[in-house]
Amino acid sequence: MDQLKLLNFHKMIANFANNLVGAFVALIVFQSTGNLTYAMIYLVSNNVIRLILNLALRKVYGKYPQLFLLLRIFPIALYNIFIFVLDVNLIIGVIGVCVFNALDSALNNLSKEIIFNYSSLTQKAGKSSIGVTRLFEQTGTIVALLVGGYLLDINKTLVLIMSLTIYSISVIPLVIFYVRSRHQKTFNKDATSNAVSTLNKNDELKLESHRLTKKLLITYFIVYFSFAFVDLLQTSYSLYVFSAQGEFATAGILNAIFNCFYAIGFYVAGIINEKYDTTKLVTIASIIIAICVIALPFVPLDSCFLLVCAIYGLIAFSNTFISLFVLERMLIKSRIMACSNKALFIRETGCVSAYCVGYSFGFLGLVAIFIITGISMFAASIVIPQCEEKTRQNLVDYLQNNERINRRKEQKKLELEKRRAEKEILENAKKQVAEKNFTATKTNTASTKNETSSQNLKKSN
Repeated sequence: MDQLKLLNFHKMIANFANNLVGAFVALIVFQSTGNLTYAMIYLVSNNVIRLILNLALRKVYGKYPQLFLLLRIFPIALYNIFIFVLDVNLIIGVIGVCVFNALDSALNNLSKEIIFNYSSLTQKAGKSSIGVTRLFEQTGTIVALLVGGYLLDINKTLVLIMSLTIYSISVIPLVIFYVRSRHQKTFNKDATSNAVSTLNKNDELKLESHRLTKKLLITYFIVYFSFAFVDLLQTSYSLYVFSAQGEFATAGILNAIFNCFYAIGFYVAGIINEKYDTTKLVTIASIIIAICVIALPFVPLDSCFLLVCAIYGLIAFSNTFISLFVLERMLIKSRIMACSNKALFIRETGCVSAYCVGYSFGFLGLVAIFIITGISMFAASIVIPQCEEKTRQNLVDYLQNNERINRRKEQKKLELEKRRAEKEILENAKKQVAEKNFTATKTNTASTKNETSSQNLKKSN
């Protein structure tokens, strides 16, 4: 079985295990503290620590992603234990949950994306594999949100035991794959295009390649920062609902609906993306999300529950077109430039940076998060298409310029060969002339000798 199938299995089971509790951590902190400000401090601190851990581990993510997923067992266990500490010592509990939940996210997200990057290289249909992977990923999340919300209202200890047991099962196939495949030359190696490998042999072209790679990474940091605010929606709206109703189940149902539409949307977006250019759809989707997010907190939940579900689902469905559009193109370009792991790291960094900024607006009230998310999505409707076109054009210009340089080199080579051939012809001609002159001189000398000898004979007679 190939690694992509094992990854899909892991994502489905692991997301079920982790989201039984993990999806409700911010709500549990809010429930324990009874203060929204503390919940915001937790969320901002959690993402700042996560960003620091990402930066600290950036050089080893590409080498041991399977082992990082195995090591997740420890932070998952520890932050679940500190959830129980909240009832005994609030400060220590919040700090413990914050640190170990951040460590869990740091070990989880980028590791899975890097494994996907490695395993999808061998897939014939690289585009659709993203949609299918996200479908598996969301299936486990949907079930966990429905089950976890009800179980947390009944028994937290039971949920903790279930979470650890199921996650341990999910990671075993990937670890076995790692043990069996770790000695292969191409195992856990970033993609390297033949074009870049050839062109990097030239110092001038290598320098230009480094410049283009840097531009590409900076551009995608801006792109992901611009629309990552929408990822704040599930936690922010769950807090909004929980603060009003005080039930995990309602928040779980709404987030399950969100992830259900997200899973379906990714599959549909994958099919459409293979056949058509979805640039205009991305712009439309960004505007739809911006309007819906700003409107969502002002729609009464009790009297308009179905409308809230429809808006929530529309946001999730629309977001898939943006996510797939950007990720698929980023992977294609970064693989050509042999920097796909760096691009995935920049993606994670851009997203987590946006989370830090977005949750900071929560100190002004939860509605402020919805407003800043809406504004960012309006900006993303302009930023994403322009940056996509800019990176595409830069890459095309780079490759075309290299082709011109190569053609010039070939022309110079042909000219040199032509000059050498001409030189050889001239040298051969000179040799022939010299030989003729030598032969003629020799003949003239011989005839002169004959004439002299005949004259001498005449005189003697």
